[in-house]
Amino acid sequence: MDFRIVYLLAAFISLLALIFYYEINVSKVNKNYLLLFLTTLISNFGYAMYVHSDTLEAAMAGNLISYVGSIYTILFGLIVMVEMCNRRFYFPLRLGLFIWATIISIFVATTRDTQLFFNNPCLIKYHGLSIIKYKMGPAMILYLIYLIVINLSGLIVTACTILTKKNVSKKSLKILMAMLIFGTLSYIIPVLLGIKFNFMPYIYIIMEIFFLYFSTKSNTYDLQLNLINVYKNRTGYGYIAFDNNKRFLGCDEFALTFFPLLAEISLDTCIPENFTSIIQNLHYNDCNWDWNSHLSQDFRVSNEDKAAICTIHRISINRMRMGYLLEIRDDTEQQNYIKGINSYNKELSHLVKEKTEQVTDMQDSIIRGIATMVESRDNSTGGHILRTSDCIEIFAEELLKHEEIEKLSPSFLKLLVKAAPMHDLGKIAVDDAILRKPGKFTPEEYEKMKEHPTKGAVIVHKVLSGINDEEFRQIAVNVAHYHHEKWDGTGYPEKLHGEAIPLEARIMALADVFDALVSKRCYKEAKSFDEAFEIIKNNLGHHFDPVIGKIFIDCRSKLEEYYTNALDTPSTA
Repeated sequence: MDFRIVYLLAAFISLLALIFYYEINVSKVNKNYLLLFLTTLISNFGYAMYVHSDTLEAAMAGNLISYVGSIYTILFGLIVMVEMCNRRFYFPLRLGLFIWATIISIFVATTRDTQLFFNNPCLIKYHGLSIIKYKMGPAMILYLIYLIVINLSGLIVTACTILTKKNVSKKSLKILMAMLIFGTLSYIIPVLLGIKFNFMPYIYIIMEIFFLYFSTKSNTYDLQLNLINVYKNRTGYGYIAFDNNKRFLGCDEFALTFFPLLAEISLDTCIPENFTSIIQNLHYNDCNWDWNSHLSQDFRVSNEDKAAICTIHRISINRMRMGYLLEIRDDTEQQNYIKGINSYNKELSHLVKEKTEQVTDMQDSIIRGIATMVESRDNSTGGHILRTSDCIEIFAEELLKHEEIEKLSPSFLKLLVKAAPMHDLGKIAVDDAILRKPGKFTPEEYEKMKEHPTKGAVIVHKVLSGINDEEFRQIAVNVAHYHHEKWDGTGYPEKLHGEAIPLEARIMALADVFDALVSKRCYKEAKSFDEAFEIIKNNLGHHFDPVIGKIFIDCRSKLEEYYTNALDTPSTA
């Protein structure tokens, strides 16, 4: 069997590993990691060149490349291990090892003339591989001592870190130690047994895979350190970080003052079951209280005489979910104050809430009344206002399940449902002769009709100028102004493209068009649900946002049920 392809494949995998490392860490490349992957590629390329050689000179050249690459690969591997252990690699030691590695490289490069590394080399064939048969020169002893020093140093540093340090991932270090022992044995045993097949290219690949994993994992820890810098200057604020499997990643000093037992938990481990105060306060093992379903929601925690408000956030890097961040805000004084509030203040709070709800209900009634009045001028869209608002409310329930879409929240969607009736308010400025025309518009009339979004935005802004809720006012203006924009930029009035169109307008566009499709108008018959949803599907990425458009289609059963009843019921508009 010809084993040369095995070595060639190893070199190709090393190249892919180098490229992959650079791509996932392009914003923050660690030079020692990069040099480790580069020297590994050089070493594995040398091995591939060596076993493919047909002459002794070519084999010696490949062997030189593989040895030099290996010499520096294990050195940079040791440097990276020390970094992983959060220990300092003193410059004199590092410089001494580089000089040692360079001297050995010189001996390897000049061995053909000096015979210091190899004696009497000759080329033989073994299962299709070109192998250099040689006797060990005196410089080979220097190389073997170098290997022993590097491997022992790595094992000692890793073992000491596992036993003494808590601010490191012991799980990763245990894997690293196992890999060091396995790699050392994989080199020594074949030599002792006289096996000519060299396993080191694939030992290096296993090492690369581990360091790729750890470099990705370390992004989470770096984020944790950045968060410490943010919170450390803020009194009464802290955090606790966990990975996707709720393994503890670290916390700041404020969290330790609140939960002192956190100091006894090692990184990359779950909270022990006997730490009941932490488990109960954070709903850690509560099957009825899932963290994902309570993201960005405040809940109260307490410990002895301290009280705080906790909020769970997702840790995401490049859209990859890496874990959870539990933000803790001191609420002790506020809780003490609340406990001392008398019944009069509680009653006053209740009255204020009641009056606020009355004012809000009145605003909603006025808004819906104005919108209905405008709709009454348009003899082709009866009931459109009510149906589109209900359609968005159905759509909103499905959207809330998709946490990956930015800006979506229950409050945002509630305001959007409230603003939806105002989307066609600009039609009040359109001439009756056009608006009430019982048929399709001429091009000139259509251009006049296309002015209603811009005019509607101005009207909505004036109508809501006395409302203090700036977010609601902006959502309502955007819905009126941009609900006829299209994802591909061919809409009107501003010809906005893609995500430049406000999210609320993209949602409104789907409800608006769908209602128009399944409703009977004076100039057309209603389309079937199959036809309507097929049109929506075919226009994803053209008329509609492709992401939220797919979610809209997922609402089909609920929308069909609603429209079946709504269209069978005579409109009161």
